[in-house]
Amino acid sequence: MMMNDDVFLDQLRQLPQVESSFTYGAETARRMLIDGNWIPMNAYGTRVRYDDIKRVQQTTTYAMEVGYRTIDTGPGYLTEDVVGNAIVNVTGRGIVRRTDLFICTKLPFTVGSREQVAPAIRDSLKRLQTNYVDLVLLETTHNVLDKGKHNISDIWRGLEDAKWAGLTRSIGVANFDITDISKILASSKTIPAVNQIETNPTFANLKLVAYCQSKSIVVMGCAAFGFLVRRPHNNITLPPTFTNPVLVKMAKKYGVTVSQVVLRSLLDRNIVPVSTSSNKEHIKLNEDIFDFHLSHKEIQEIKKFDKNEKVHPIEVDDMRKQYEEMKSYIKKNNLTQYENI
Repeated sequence: MMMNDDVFLDQLRQLPQVESSFTYGAETARRMLIDGNWIPMNAYGTRVRYDDIKRVQQTTTYAMEVGYRTIDTGPGYLTEDVVGNAIVNVTGRGIVRRTDLFICTKLPFTVGSREQVAPAIRDSLKRLQTNYVDLVLLETTHNVLDKGKHNISDIWRGLEDAKWAGLTRSIGVANFDITDISKILASSKTIPAVNQIETNPTFANLKLVAYCQSKSIVVMGCAAFGFLVRRPHNNITLPPTFTNPVLVKMAKKYGVTVSQVVLRSLLDRNIVPVSTSSNKEHIKLNEDIFDFHLSHKEIQEIKKFDKNEKVHPIEVDDMRKQYEEMKSYIKKNNLTQYENI
């Protein structure tokens, strides 16, 4: 007898959420999404300054060589094609199987309706040189391009279509707040598998993280280092720094770096951290965060750095400015593979 959706989802929620003994290259925990798929609990991000895009193929290849299995990209990052080259490289050399990778991408801002979703994903698949992705995210509720037809519920139905068609294994959202997610839950039986949001020491995002986790939505935490690293587009400087005595003490206790402590603090909050680096030593260290745990007291100490200050602005005007800069870069560099985004 076929069970109804509510019973199935209840049973999913009762299953173990983290499997720490599973091995993906280096020993890496993974987390079960609400749809039954698994996401490795540490992600390598490919959102970089345009001047650094030329290095992404090499750094992403290295990230997978040292154990990263979740790779985060998006058409708006202009890195899908080089990530695709990296995937072909490591799978071709037998470093990892495609089925062991978890590739996350996003819908471009040009998508405003259900029928536009699948073609956009197929464009991403072509750039990524794969016949499916593991996760596609609806990146914002904003009508960034001020399109006449722009309906979030309709776009979400398009993502459901894409999942059933096998273009993606899971679907989710990014930069959605509690109200945004509530609207999805009210209009669809498909719960977002993931909400990718900024979360770091100076922007802990406590309320939204708690809400998502209460709904069995896995949080991916981008801008994981917050203001510990230099942000060229943002002149704000906030503590902590890499020399902060609280973080240094924790790092010495566990024989790790401050960067590893920061990433581990997200893992210990059941958040999938998304970190980016072009430095091979840092990439390797950032992946090697599964041999220690922070105490509850230490997590609370790190939360005290929270200033509710975002690294990346996500208001519609900011996104429009970013989009205009991206289109200018595409035109200047003749990136025809991205001309439709």
